[in-house]
Amino acid sequence: MLKRNKPDCADLIAKAKLGNSDAFADIIKQYYGLVMHYLLGMGVKHSDAEDVAQEAFITLFRKIDQVTNPATFTAWLLRISRNLFIDKLRKEKKIDVSGNQFELELLTSNLSPESEVVSNSEVSDIFAGLKSRERVILELRVFQNMSFAEIGEVQGMTEGNVRLVFHRLISKLRDRLAKEFGRL
Repeated sequence: MLKRNKPDCADLIAKAKLGNSDAFADIIKQYYGLVMHYLLGMGVKHSDAEDVAQEAFITLFRKIDQVTNPATFTAWLLRISRNLFIDKLRKEKKIDVSGNQFELELLTSNLSPESEVVSNSEVSDIFAGLKSRERVILELRVFQNMSFAEIGEVQGMTEGNVRLVFHRLISKLRDRLAKEFGRL
């Protein structure tokens, strides 16, 4: 049985820029799950995450010509998703728009169904107490294999700050695992 290879991101973007609707559909198929996972990792309710993901792909469709470097496409798409979510909260008057700094983990109060399941499992013990920003950075770095620069672009942080948060997070998780399972 032959495995179907995923089309190359650069090829899909080039074809989508030329108006190929199949290429755009393939982009959605490849990246929808990532966008949803990213939003849910930020603590966004599932229904809101679906709305924001849909808006992100509509924005992508309108602005596909602005994609100049396929290597940074994922970071660009996730940054669009993050900004659309923040815009949604601003419209709903759920955040301070006075210009004050705010933390993303303070923006949402309801857990998605997926987050509730995870929070009730043994895995949550290890990750208990992590801020949503830390969970997102961990997800993007470890499971999505994104560079620190790309994560910084997505999160609106400097590369150095992302590295610092990530390394402190890894130390915190090592300490928890050592307490839970003995010295590592």
